[in-house]
Amino acid sequence: MPPTKSCIDGLAPRGTAWYYATLHLGAQPRHDLLVLQAWWRAVRDIPFSVSEPDVAAAKLAWWEAQVRQSGASQPDHPLLRALLPALRAAAVPPEQLLQPLAQVRDTLQQSRWLDWQGVQAHLDNGPGQVARVACMLTGQTSAAALDYAGSLGTALALVGMVRDIGRDVRRGMILLPVDALAAHGVKARQLLAREDCGELRALLRQTAAKARDALLAAEARRPHDMGRAALPGIALTHMALALLREMEREDYALLGQRISLAPTRLLWASWRAKWMTPR
Repeated sequence: MPPTKSCIDGLAPRGTAWYYATLHLGAQPRHDLLVLQAWWRAVRDIPFSVSEPDVAAAKLAWWEAQVRQSGASQPDHPLLRALLPALRAAAVPPEQLLQPLAQVRDTLQQSRWLDWQGVQAHLDNGPGQVARVACMLTGQTSAAALDYAGSLGTALALVGMVRDIGRDVRRGMILLPVDALAAHGVKARQLLAREDCGELRALLRQTAAKARDALLAAEARRPHDMGRAALPGIALTHMALALLREMEREDYALLGQRISLAPTRLLWASWRAKWMTPR
């Protein structure tokens, strides 16, 4: 039975980036990607939705056991049960999901990273790997396609890191690396107290430029024979670049607000991606 509209709306409500990024895919591939994203949202929020570290670690261990047993038996969680047929149809071993779970465990165990190399590796292990799995679910398994997907996933996460800095410091997490903070004269205690300053805005401006460069570099890696499978990535790239422009207009005053794009702009990015993509 093909996925229903209500099922898809439940996985990615109207107004979200992924709802519009997948709008022009067929019903089944769209459903598969949205289930993957729903699973990723569920597991990546564990360090922040569970106050007791031991309980959060136990939940992650349960997810890891669920993924490992998925190759031989039916998992218990409905999201993983819904995702398993898509993984099998695309010949993607469920173990590909263990790397993002390991990244969530890293998030649970540490809240600071020393340098950009460490931050990039952290993001690649989580959003980057999820993007590679999404790429495989659309039937794209070449090294070039997977390299593009991983690069894009990491670049999108960098954009999110800038946008969500206020939320992250409220959670006690500072993703901006220690050496970058030191180079700009920004102290961790200032961030955790949400004290805005010119030095912080300069660092966020630099980080946004790094994210923009990463998006453009990922787009340059996109194989031109991906066809419709490239639609979500192209749309998400347009959305992220537009979001960066909005943050620039706000002069990176992001500790007390979370900037987002209106649904009409997300819809425009989706249609623009469709017009740019050959059938």
